[in-house]
Amino acid sequence: MRKKKRNIESSSKEKPEGIFSKNFYMISVVVITLAVLIVYYNSFHNSFQYDDIHHIFQSLHNKNFDSFKDLSFWFHFIQRAPAQFTFAVNYHLGEYSVFGYHLVNVIIHIISSVLVFILTGILLNSGVIKQDAVLKNKKIIRLFSALIFAVHPIQTEAVTYIVQRMESLSFAFYAAALIMYYLFRNEKETVKKVFKFTLFLLAGLLAVMTKQTAYTLPLTILLFEIYFIRDEKGSCSKKLVLTLTAALSSALIIGLAADLLPKEYMSDTTRWQYMITQFKVIPKYIFLLFIPAGQNVDHHVTVPESIFEPAVLSGILFVGIMIFIAVYAYKKDHKLISFSIVWFFAVISLRSSVLPISDLMSEHRLYPAMFGFGLFVSSAVILTADKIAGNFKYNFTLITLLIITIVYSVSTVRRNEVWKDELSLWKDSVIKSPEKFRPNYNAGEAYKKSGLSQTALDYYLKAYSINADSYGLCNNIGNIYSEKKNFDSAEKYYMRALSLNPEYPKSLNNLANIYFKKGNMKKAEELYVSASEKDPGFIDPVLNLGHLYFISEHYDEAVIKYKRVLELDPDHEQARNNLKIIESRIAGKKE
Repeated sequence: MRKKKRNIESSSKEKPEGIFSKNFYMISVVVITLAVLIVYYNSFHNSFQYDDIHHIFQSLHNKNFDSFKDLSFWFHFIQRAPAQFTFAVNYHLGEYSVFGYHLVNVIIHIISSVLVFILTGILLNSGVIKQDAVLKNKKIIRLFSALIFAVHPIQTEAVTYIVQRMESLSFAFYAAALIMYYLFRNEKETVKKVFKFTLFLLAGLLAVMTKQTAYTLPLTILLFEIYFIRDEKGSCSKKLVLTLTAALSSALIIGLAADLLPKEYMSDTTRWQYMITQFKVIPKYIFLLFIPAGQNVDHHVTVPESIFEPAVLSGILFVGIMIFIAVYAYKKDHKLISFSIVWFFAVISLRSSVLPISDLMSEHRLYPAMFGFGLFVSSAVILTADKIAGNFKYNFTLITLLIITIVYSVSTVRRNEVWKDELSLWKDSVIKSPEKFRPNYNAGEAYKKSGLSQTALDYYLKAYSINADSYGLCNNIGNIYSEKKNFDSAEKYYMRALSLNPEYPKSLNNLANIYFKKGNMKKAEELYVSASEKDPGFIDPVLNLGHLYFISEHYDEAVIKYKRVLELDPDHEQARNNLKIIESRIAGKKE
């Protein structure tokens, strides 16, 4: 009778995990995989975007595997060799078939999501968590932490945006490193301990090689030591915690004092300016995690003039409150809630502190932070449900987490539609950042490629009103005016481009075209010659010189230029045909 009663009690304790009690791991991996495939199904044929052109189309490293045979290339961290290698594999298998690139991105995201599932399980089974509500619902927390990570729309910039697989791939290695570190710290056998430590070092190295933001790994290891790693007596290693804290603090102080810390070469902000700007950015990040409304590929964030600006002061207060909540939760033994908050600050610390980056705010930087957010939401729902009496608490937990997951999933599908092509992406960005240069400029570019020159001109002129110091923009405006045969306006903008960059061969060539059309052949010739000298591989001014000499019947000079065109492009039909015409005319004169 007692045995039967004990079984009934045991059964009642397992009840909260319901459908998750059988084949839990297999079911969870299948659910996570299906969730990712469902929410990203409409992204597989989205076009290449923005920096994809530079990193995929223009990079020579992706065209073959020669660079990767050189070990030094892998350790030239700025190359981000592991990610470049995946691009090379994509090119080898399908060249520029966009489907293959998206497929790899989605596979990496699935792997990262499964690693989050494993990592969450490690934390929950660390022996540190004491709350009955959490312990009884460990499987629910594991699954939904991973699902929220997998389907949240903020992840689209690291998944749908092809080049940002650097972010997702780096995190996959990063999460693997943390898993191996935890296993290493809890291993007793020497051989296995060495093996796991080796895997930890390898995964950590690959994370840093893929994206240097993984340098936060020592900081998150410190958090693991403080929160979850305990010795046989149930104590954390105070010696190791103090050593890591001292090392990280010393590195920061020395780096700041000696100005050794890195700074992106394109950034035009000081360390101080960048840091106080981040107090405006961090609350926006938190808002986007909870309510992903207003997602934007190019957020408009201005650098504050002073730390005393209201937006900065409110941001400092907000961060202070978050840190207070984390400390309070830790003292109240709500370790998961506390860890989730501190994790967020740890993983964004490099890009939201004193290391200036040209883009003051980017959504893909939240990819690793999403692990903490998923853990926070799942734990918070469980703890809230625990306050509700009766059998309703289990249903409340599942229904709430399912609704959250579904809402985020729908938002991700909709966000993928925005990433469909350059036009849809930058139209969306202009709506949200109407006074920022880049969205207007790129919208103009997208409309120009779509054949809508007048609309492109409108966006170009808006961008010019924001920043008149872009010679590329001035050249593009000149091109549209030239197409419209408004040669005076075209000349004005080409001249402006050359005042900003006298060496710019495209504007030299385009201004020469204007003079050619106006009949000023001498000036046109001078500019064509100058453009070809600035860039000997630029075919347009050479071809145009050939046309100028052809029309003016300076056939010897025309022949030289057309032959040069064929050296640059052996298949150039116009140059070849004109050479034949010249030969026939010369032969006719001789007869």
